[in-house]
Amino acid sequence: MNFEAPGYNAHFSYKAGSSMSEQASSDIVPQRHLVVRAVLRTDTGLVRSENQDFGTYTTASEEVLSHTGGRLLIVADGMGGHRGGATASRLAGETVKAQYLGSETTDIAAALRQSLTRANARIYTEAQSNPELRGMGTTTSVLAVRGDHGWLAHVGDSRIYLVRGDEIQQLTDDHSLVATMVREGLLTTAEAETHPRRNVLQRSMGVSEEVEIDVRGPIALREGDTFILCSDGLHGVVKEQELLEIARGSIEAAADEFVRRALERGAPDNVTVIVARVEVSTDPADAALAEKWEETQPLEPLDAGSDETVKETQTLLAVPAEDAEITAKIAPVTTEVEAPPPPAEMKGAARAAAVRPAAAPARPEPVRRRSFVSWTIVLVLMLAAAGAWLYWSHQHSLMEGTSSSSR
Repeated sequence: MNFEAPGYNAHFSYKAGSSMSEQASSDIVPQRHLVVRAVLRTDTGLVRSENQDFGTYTTASEEVLSHTGGRLLIVADGMGGHRGGATASRLAGETVKAQYLGSETTDIAAALRQSLTRANARIYTEAQSNPELRGMGTTTSVLAVRGDHGWLAHVGDSRIYLVRGDEIQQLTDDHSLVATMVREGLLTTAEAETHPRRNVLQRSMGVSEEVEIDVRGPIALREGDTFILCSDGLHGVVKEQELLEIARGSIEAAADEFVRRALERGAPDNVTVIVARVEVSTDPADAALAEKWEETQPLEPLDAGSDETVKETQTLLAVPAEDAEITAKIAPVTTEVEAPPPPAEMKGAARAAAVRPAAAPARPEPVRRRSFVSWTIVLVLMLAAAGAWLYWSHQHSLMEGTSSSSR
């Protein structure tokens, strides 16, 4: 099926991408807009001692104050020891959300890439500064929906599915060893499900200074589209056909059933799932949001020669008042303290210079002062030498006198 075919919403009285002046009929027919309702469920499972997954999504009050706009949904699956995994997934979810809400661009794809880049740097910096967190990392799968289109950003092996009608499609690619082997024809899908190294990731957030981020969109949406964002604790034990069948119910019932099925099959890992459905709304508040998004214009792209990494680390997070706690936890990174370290291939002086901010040039010392200091040092050395010679001569004379009297 083609999930990116445009034009589905042409029959709506207000269509994203059209100006309000073109919608004269809106005075008679209530404006209809696509909105997203979502529910989140998470469970520790039956084997793990703690839940290292993290899930979150934006609220209506946060979205109305966001310059970027739209609903944001995030699932992260942490790894790296008893404490590290939970810390990494929480940092990923909170940082991506805060950075996205505070973004100054209306370009969704750019905002997502910047948000995950920022989160990667944050997790890596925390891991390097705290020995207990060394080596922690996390998967991160993010869906953004604004108007009648969706965008996604992804690192790791958590997944995003789209259910449309009687079909289901995995929108993300697993960044795991066995998934790569399947794509290259070295393993079958059935073999990958039981492969002893199926949990080995080739790409994750926070374990390196930089990470490659998959970004996709816009994807044209339709009323009734259902998204499933989940950690491998769900998709590892509940297969696609079952996900499709369960997703036909209400999103609340579907989310509960997903977790129940995972627990029924032993739940060897933490289970986290967000079920989100695209619905039609005639609420005036939704109409106001749609109008706001269409009135904003994307910012000019950065110059090709500019350093995007430095610009991102210097961006302040303009987060709504409700997110004050998140903002306090995730303070903006500055180039002097937490700027992402330079690439590993840079070594020696070049690497040190890349980490440190450029220092102001030192003022040249006056020539007279340098000359005075130099002559002072020479005079002190000469006096010391003379004193040592006099002391040695005196001692030598005493020894000769003692020798003569003894004879």
